[in-house]
Amino acid sequence: MTERPFLSVITVSYNSAKTIGRTLDSLKKQTSKDFESVVIDGESTDGTQAIIQSLGDLVATFVSEKDSGIYDAMNKGIEKSTGKYIAFLNSDDAYFPETIKLVQAFATKADASIIYGNLQKERTLGKEVLTRVERPNLELMPKTMGMFHPATFVKRELFEKFGAYDLRFRQAADYHWLLRAYMEKSDFRYLDKPLARFSTGGVSNFSCETYREATIIQKELATGHHDEMEKLYELCLKKRKRNIVVSKLADWPILRDIYRHQIKKRWN
Repeated sequence: MTERPFLSVITVSYNSAKTIGRTLDSLKKQTSKDFESVVIDGESTDGTQAIIQSLGDLVATFVSEKDSGIYDAMNKGIEKSTGKYIAFLNSDDAYFPETIKLVQAFATKADASIIYGNLQKERTLGKEVLTRVERPNLELMPKTMGMFHPATFVKRELFEKFGAYDLRFRQAADYHWLLRAYMEKSDFRYLDKPLARFSTGGVSNFSCETYREATIIQKELATGHHDEMEKLYELCLKKRKRNIVVSKLADWPILRDIYRHQIKKRWN
């Protein structure tokens, strides 16, 4: 019987031909090979499937079928994975070459249920890529998502304990699951290293749904902070239309430099 891998890296994709190559290439470059790649695709039609299939043995499990959203696909990935730990790497994000090696060494010493680390955020601005490293704050969990899903590694037994992601939540099911684990005093251990590269944008861009769902989650779990989250949701709704208009105006040559200058200031 083959020993199961240390880590299952689950990647969910849908029409990700422009980005999934970088994601899977980051797995190919890992200095530790003690992992399996599981890709759950939502029947992409843009060439995503061909890219995945061209990588040969790198992807241990590949499924392409319709799903009910990103967390439904993640749940399928959990079912099909075999690793001692489980992680989720989105189809437009990437690991650093040493990520899995660092996590494995840390897990050997700490034997933690949940390992979480720093995240390098990236934003493309014209031909320039802005980057910054952000650190988690676990104590913020009752108020907001205090850690980064792409830089989080969870022991399989915790999914057996708490179950899969709750499909009522289409954008904040990861927060719901991790908050439950936090409130049940699961063993979280912080690894002070950048573990993943996250590209800003995507499904939650200009959306306020994450705030709305977080309000429901905090009410249900009685964190005592849902009123604050509800105010953030209302503020987001007010800003949303303005942000969409500003982003469109930024395509105008006369305003492009001003817009990019403001973005750079916020990223410094």
